[in-house]
Amino acid sequence: MVETTDQNSQPLNYNTQQRFHFIELIIQWEGRLTTNHLQQHFGISRSNASQLIQDYLALSPHSLIYNNSLKGYQASDSFIAKFKQLDLTNYLKTTQASMQDQSEYLTWLNSPLAPIQPDKVRGVLQALKQKLRVDVGYASIASPEFESRIISPHNLVFDGTRWHVRAYCEKNQDFRDFVLTRFSGEYEFEGTAQFDQKHDTLWQTHLNVIIEPDPRLAQNKARIIALDHQMQLQPNGRYQRTLKIRAALLLYLLKQLGVVSYHVNPEAQQIILSPECLAQLQPYLPR
Repeated sequence: MVETTDQNSQPLNYNTQQRFHFIELIIQWEGRLTTNHLQQHFGISRSNASQLIQDYLALSPHSLIYNNSLKGYQASDSFIAKFKQLDLTNYLKTTQASMQDQSEYLTWLNSPLAPIQPDKVRGVLQALKQKLRVDVGYASIASPEFESRIISPHNLVFDGTRWHVRAYCEKNQDFRDFVLTRFSGEYEFEGTAQFDQKHDTLWQTHLNVIIEPDPRLAQNKARIIALDHQMQLQPNGRYQRTLKIRAALLLYLLKQLGVVSYHVNPEAQQIILSPECLAQLQPYLPR
């Protein structure tokens, strides 16, 4: 969520940000906002819902217009979202609590590796929030037995399958990713962290990942793959899409895209990294 100010240039409180964010989600995905949306979702009166819309319009004048035939507000041509996370997943997660009979048309497939025992990571989370060094027991494939690691965490990362903490590791004298489920739950705090994300070169480095349909695919099949991945036809005659990612998270993205390994069957491969992009990413890929 972005920090936004109201008409008097005062920062919006968290509750107001959440309500304005909801308004933008409804406008973005349903195309029509009514006071009933706000009444049901926030449990407020009709008059309070009307006032909330007016408060939003005070922040973003002319962003919404009232459509008498639809009996609701729509986005104007000058609508610009003030808040981030207007993607479909965020819309569904935000609105599912107030949806009626949602179980009939909304299904979530959760990662089987995501559940984590809270007592195993509380110390790491506390170190993360308070910017502390923490001595924790950690096991890995290379070292299956728990061993002491002194780390300085700076970010939690969900890679689509499991949770990691990005942290400076004093054993390796470098920033590493630690899988949260591999902590022992035993920890001791060792004072203020000396390293944080501004010292993490890979975290601060931003990369462009350019994907395109497998060139072995027939043009009609390549077009379908382009639609799946929201690629656009480029002046070079190829469908492509550029994704921005931190260098520290590059391998997670490549695994999600399925371009880590190469399939003999182009229908199985579907997408590749553009050759030019692959060359530029070489310094950040495992050797």
